[in-house]
Amino acid sequence: MSTPGHEPVSAATIAACSARRHRLGEVMAGRQLDALLVSNAKDIRYLTGFIGDDSLLVVSGDVAAIISDARYDEFLEPWRQSPLAEVVMGTRHRLEQSVQQYCRRSGVKRLGVQAEHLTVTKRATLGEVLGESSLVDTEVLIGRLRMRKDDLEIETIQRAIAIQQEALDEALGRLSMGMTELELTAVLEYEMKARGATGPSFPTMVAAGARSSIIHYVSGPPEIQEGTLLIDWGAVVDGYCSDMTRTFGVGRLPQKVREIYLIVLDAQRAAIDACRPGKTCAEIDAVARRLIDAAGYGEQFGHGLGHGLGLDIHEDPYFNQLATDVVLEPGMVMTVEPGIYVPGVGGVRIEDDVLITDDGCRVLTDYPKDPAASVIEPAVASGPAR
Repeated sequence: MSTPGHEPVSAATIAACSARRHRLGEVMAGRQLDALLVSNAKDIRYLTGFIGDDSLLVVSGDVAAIISDARYDEFLEPWRQSPLAEVVMGTRHRLEQSVQQYCRRSGVKRLGVQAEHLTVTKRATLGEVLGESSLVDTEVLIGRLRMRKDDLEIETIQRAIAIQQEALDEALGRLSMGMTELELTAVLEYEMKARGATGPSFPTMVAAGARSSIIHYVSGPPEIQEGTLLIDWGAVVDGYCSDMTRTFGVGRLPQKVREIYLIVLDAQRAAIDACRPGKTCAEIDAVARRLIDAAGYGEQFGHGLGHGLGLDIHEDPYFNQLATDVVLEPGMVMTVEPGIYVPGVGGVRIEDDVLITDDGCRVLTDYPKDPAASVIEPAVASGPAR
């Protein structure tokens, strides 16, 4: 979806963004909004394909205006040539004045604002410039639309998945005993970028040995030795994220870790099998949680089963015990990632990306996860791969 340099905005992006704007217009009509001021950069990209910090978007029916500043003047030329939006150049830190002028020119009386993204200061400035009575606070109007991915989004996520899986194969092929967690992280992130990713979806997590029991571990200088190795990684392609976790045994998988590996794998497969439209997110979470509870590790599964995936690495909806009224729908892309974490021993998490379909689900990731494939043999030589 990105449009670098002076390349025209692609026909696929124009078609997808136009359809998304049409859906948004239907929601806005129900709220009796003349226009919506979009301040979240990810939402602006979703509706136009444009990426630019501190820019704004005003959407009114089939008409829209990107309001930005001189930093993006040249970059915005493809949008000037496209039917997606008018381009309005304003002054950085004073874009509210440009919004006011645009709304006056367009006859906007009721302007929705994204209450969940505006700071108190920004909200107050808008009230001063446009008049408090003209502003209508809204929440997650676009976020609800983003939960269901269209064909272009699904295709882009699949490209990100392909890149991250190929990159892991290459990185593990260069793994050697004594390589540090940070060195393996650098190799993996380099290989993703070399294949077309703009970066990792989040800070790559490489956790060796007992450190794998720390759910959100920050990779560091410890060396990778024989035993457990947990890798949680993802790639960003055209703004869209992928997200996977695999747990390996370097040389061998310790007996206790192998025991919990089999439990986690069974729980994950059961939860994926249960994913289908009409099920609540809490119901899917419960499928995995019951199996882990029955095995005696309920206290060691300290997070939700998964989350929505798209322009943000974590976005609605979420698989957790609280989501009793959130129903799965076709087009949702979710992670399914149960885990068991035993301090002093190690942790196991297995994560895949799943697309909800009309009659069930389709697993988008296919990196091996059977117990035999979880044992890897590193090169004998120690130190970083060159």
